[in-house]
Amino acid sequence: MAKAKHTLLVVDDEPDLVQSVVDLLRFDYRVLGAIRASEALKVMEREPVDVIMTDQRMPEMTGVELLKVLREQYPYAVRLLFTAYADIDAVTDAINQGSVYRYISKPWEPHELREVLRQAVEYHDLRTERMRLLQELQEKNQQLELANTGLRHANELKKGFIKVASHELRTPLTIVMGLCDLAKRAPDVTPQLRQWLERIFAGSLRLNERVDLMVKLLLADRFDRPLKPREVDLSGLLHRAADDVASFIEQRKQTLTLDLADNLGMIKVEPDKLHDSVVQLLVNAIKFTPDGGQICLAARRLADAAAEISVSDTGVGMDAASKANIFDPFFTRFDVSRHSSGVFEFDRRGLGLGLSVVKAFVEMHGGAIRVQSELGKGTKFTIVLPVQTPLAANGDPVN
Repeated sequence: MAKAKHTLLVVDDEPDLVQSVVDLLRFDYRVLGAIRASEALKVMEREPVDVIMTDQRMPEMTGVELLKVLREQYPYAVRLLFTAYADIDAVTDAINQGSVYRYISKPWEPHELREVLRQAVEYHDLRTERMRLLQELQEKNQQLELANTGLRHANELKKGFIKVASHELRTPLTIVMGLCDLAKRAPDVTPQLRQWLERIFAGSLRLNERVDLMVKLLLADRFDRPLKPREVDLSGLLHRAADDVASFIEQRKQTLTLDLADNLGMIKVEPDKLHDSVVQLLVNAIKFTPDGGQICLAARRLADAAAEISVSDTGVGMDAASKANIFDPFFTRFDVSRHSSGVFEFDRRGLGLGLSVVKAFVEMHGGAIRVQSELGKGTKFTIVLPVQTPLAANGDPVN
């Protein structure tokens, strides 16, 4: 389809001049004419006009006065003023009051008039496109704001659900665990009943651990609460993490070696988060290493003084496909037949949340975690924590 012509309105109290402009430009533009200001205003009311050309000296209203009115009512129409008088005051008024695009002296050369109109039309199209883009941007911003409002509302609902659900789950668990512990100490409990109570208590304990793990994962994105780091002895923190899994190591008849550099010194972290991360990596190593296998917890300072913590094992390892997804929530590798509620039993897989939590906690400290593994030859997880102070959600340093 042919492109629609731009509409030009010519206003002059001399009908012959208006007609001459119509004849001159009819092939290039859709040209409308008016011989007085009131007629021009009526044309503007009923017709979309791109460019307005008006004479300065007219009855009823001067060109400057007309352009001033049009500027207020039709701001996106390009305005041109022409007159046979070299009147600098009229030009000044046209610029100040009517915001004219160009001033044209009569008589004009046809090619000069065509060039002025070509530039005016281009200017009109640029402003129209700018207006369209701004309007589109405003609409997109409004849509984005609505979407953000919905997300904020959904996030608040999620947080509320997490709080309510964790409370509703923990309360009966606390009761069950307390009653089991009380019943086990009763003097007349038979060995068989005591065994059942111990199994109930152990199952409740595992369920409580799962609730804690899920809540940690779901709340790990709460970056509105900045970290609360403090200086802690890194070596001491790692020894405590190793002590927490010592009973599991003993039951699996494994060997846990600590290879900690002498210069680890102090590190500024939120201790609970780093401790939980190291414990989770150690538990993973225990679960995926056969009985009697070797596990190593190592730490050193890098050349830039960053802290590097690694947990390696001689376990079953993993294939490339599993490595690519190992930090995804709920990923337990592709063999779901191994799923179990066990905490440390060989090759038993839980909910697939532990490593997601570790990754979230490490990244909250500005650090990174990577994995190296080969199927049948073991796995090594490495945490690197930078020396620089981590940033809160708003970009401010965390003190």
